[in-house]
Amino acid sequence: MTATALFCGDIAFDVALRVPHHPDADQKTHAFENLVSAGGVAANSAVACARQGVATALLAVVGDDVLGAYATEFLAAKGVDVMGVTTTPGMTAVSVCTLADDGEKRLVYTSSVSQYPPPERLRDADLDGVDWIHTSCLHPGAAAVLAERARATSIRMSIDLEPAALAHGTEALAPALHGAEVVFLNEQATESIGDLRTFSARHRLKSVVCTRGLRGAALMTSSGRIAVAPPPAERIVDTTGAGDCLAGVYIARSLSGADPLAALRAAVASATSACGHLGAQGGYPDRKTTDELVAEGWPEGLGPKSL
Repeated sequence: MTATALFCGDIAFDVALRVPHHPDADQKTHAFENLVSAGGVAANSAVACARQGVATALLAVVGDDVLGAYATEFLAAKGVDVMGVTTTPGMTAVSVCTLADDGEKRLVYTSSVSQYPPPERLRDADLDGVDWIHTSCLHPGAAAVLAERARATSIRMSIDLEPAALAHGTEALAPALHGAEVVFLNEQATESIGDLRTFSARHRLKSVVCTRGLRGAALMTSSGRIAVAPPPAERIVDTTGAGDCLAGVYIARSLSGADPLAALRAAVASATSACGHLGAQGGYPDRKTTDELVAEGWPEGLGPKSL
């Protein structure tokens, strides 16, 4: 495997629809904009990373249906190495999101065989040439297998710690979290954890990135904490996948040699821009666009400069 960044986790078949309003029972409405794509936390983050010009691979499972084949081909077309995506009998996850003009969003998601690779697959995965692994903790036991391999080979690892994963309890998550380079938390997960410094020290985390919705993100390390506000946005259309975009861009910029502050500013600018488009991946910027967003959002000499 020649990839630098390896993303491990879920794939879904995503359908995003913009509608004038959500229909009542036994009624229908017509969408005036739609987007069909591959989705899922791991897949989204992988695309965001690949768009930044970093060699990126995905380790995942899809069902043996037409949706799994479509999702795999879609990701390959986005520049993601899908050699690590395998097929298993069953259905690929489907996500349907409807977004009304008033901003109300409704999401329906099916669980399936494409949620997370099994532990035995992770024990045999080829990690040659991988410099960074990103995964979730929705399946703590499987994630722990990958984390143990990363620690043994000194590969940097980051975790997207979703609120659903916290339901497993911190003891179950500990083997996967221990010594992580970065743990990404959304607002709900941050609130559930509470004392981030104690949490970080307990698991010996090197850094924590807390996404803050339309307020940007905050980075916490042993050196301190810094918040990065988002640049001005022309419009907010859909926030789906913004956190995945942030994680993917942060990883890409870190692998490209950026310091944590520069990586976070690029990630926040990219995620904010993505919210101006329908769907999770519809507005993920490439590297040149991200550089322009950073320059326009934070002119030289303005804003925080160090941790």
